[in-house]
Amino acid sequence: MRRPAPACLLLAILLTPLALAAQDPSPPALSPTPAPTPAPTPAAGAAEPSPLTALKEPVAFRPIEANVIINLPSVEVPSAGTLTLLVTHRFQAVVQDSNIDNFFSLDDGNTWGFGLWYAPIKNLNAGVYRSSDLKTYEASAQYELPQICGFESALRFGEDWRTDQDAASKKSFFAQGVLAYSFGKYARISVVPTYVQRVISPPISSNSPVPGDPSCVMDSGGQFSCSGLYEKVFNVPVAASIAITHSIEIHGEVIPRLSKVHSNGVGWSVSVEKSLLRHRFAFWAGNQRQTTVDRYVQAVPFYGSPKNVYIGFNLFRAWNFK
Repeated sequence: MRRPAPACLLLAILLTPLALAAQDPSPPALSPTPAPTPAPTPAAGAAEPSPLTALKEPVAFRPIEANVIINLPSVEVPSAGTLTLLVTHRFQAVVQDSNIDNFFSLDDGNTWGFGLWYAPIKNLNAGVYRSSDLKTYEASAQYELPQICGFESALRFGEDWRTDQDAASKKSFFAQGVLAYSFGKYARISVVPTYVQRVISPPISSNSPVPGDPSCVMDSGGQFSCSGLYEKVFNVPVAASIAITHSIEIHGEVIPRLSKVHSNGVGWSVSVEKSLLRHRFAFWAGNQRQTTVDRYVQAVPFYGSPKNVYIGFNLFRAWNFK
């Protein structure tokens, strides 16, 4: 038998430890786990934050007005795809002459209104409002213009159709401009120049002509009959809105007296409004019970003394379809 050469034996001795290491490798060394960072310790005397604090978000103010302030149009136009519902109630009895027997005017009937508007595109709102006062339908469209130097503005056009059989005239075209200036999110002043093709009041008879009333004529019996129909009437109502909190607003409107129309005083309205998400409720008081343009533009035409106070409410609801 041949013996291995000394060189081969030396090579085998050197390779044996490497072969054993390949068959039984040692586990790799583990990296040390970093120590956790301690939470910051509150300063001495500082109150511990509530677990709900992180969940609260800043309260955002809702628009100070809906598309209608009280009776006057607002410069606000809802976002595209918004359907707006308005329900109005104006109780007919004078508050000063009311008592517990008629539940402070609530038992003596009311004039009501129901309106729907839709914003098909940005800055445009159109719809129809119906009032039981002379059974009037009012169709309108309003477009909000770009803001200039802090002033907001809008144009509104429409027509009133009176379906009451006793109405001397059945329809009136109107045009309105709305110019508003807002003081941040908390206050706004609006001016609403309004032109109406014709306005109408119930006819009256008198032994003498009503001073300044062009609708009065003397009949064959010597009595003066006033038709209550007036052509081309222009007036400039004003309104103000103030946010008391993020969801409570106060609104006010003033309709100036017109010498051209049988108007016995200045019309005024105030309301306190609570607004929620897509919902508003306003309690109203004033001497201006009319809610359509052809009626409120003439201030207080025939409802007795301008000192009379009536109450009612507005109810708004909105849905977004986009």
